[in-house]
Amino acid sequence: MKSFIVLGLGRFGKSLAMTLYELGHEVLGVDGDEKIVQDFSKHITHTIQADLTSEDFLKSMDVDKFDATIVAIGENIQVSIMVTVMLKELGAKYILVKAQDDFQEKVLYKIGADKVVLPERDTGIKIARTLAAVNFFDAIEISPEYSIITIRPPESWHGKTLGELAVRAKYGVNIIAAKDNDTDNVIPTANTKLNSETLLTVLGMNQDLKKLGSVK
Repeated sequence: MKSFIVLGLGRFGKSLAMTLYELGHEVLGVDGDEKIVQDFSKHITHTIQADLTSEDFLKSMDVDKFDATIVAIGENIQVSIMVTVMLKELGAKYILVKAQDDFQEKVLYKIGADKVVLPERDTGIKIARTLAAVNFFDAIEISPEYSIITIRPPESWHGKTLGELAVRAKYGVNIIAAKDNDTDNVIPTANTKLNSETLLTVLGMNQDLKKLGSVK
């Protein structure tokens, strides 16, 4: 079991936090909005309402003890930069930061982020490096062991629902978004039916993600 701290519980932060927790890891979620923290408290190990820009707060969290720290703050790049710098100074082992554009990505790497992701760009790339097989499109590294990938469903999955496929039970990975040509990214349910045009966003251990390449 690994431990993660997620700073910012917006859409992106919640998805990562909840999926990591469902995969059996300890997850601490932090947000400045008390209502968000209360509403999300039952979905992960712990939640805390706090000022994310407070160095005293970050020190009190012993961020160097977590396997990875995820900075999932919204559109305020100044806050993301400030928090990333403080995390680096506090000895955080692995820092993943959400960015809004390529310029922010470059800045965040320069100040010490280990990985910067642009969710809108990264999940929209149609052809990128393959992880194991031709039906993989792009991979976002969360930690040395975990990644998020974008995948086309194998042919044997076409016409079936996620409930019928039991992907997590069979392959040990979690599908965190599903997108068809005529829909936006949606949080999938057991009734979500897959077809050849579906793009799935999947989170899991790299060794488990690679096994999907052998599914026909």
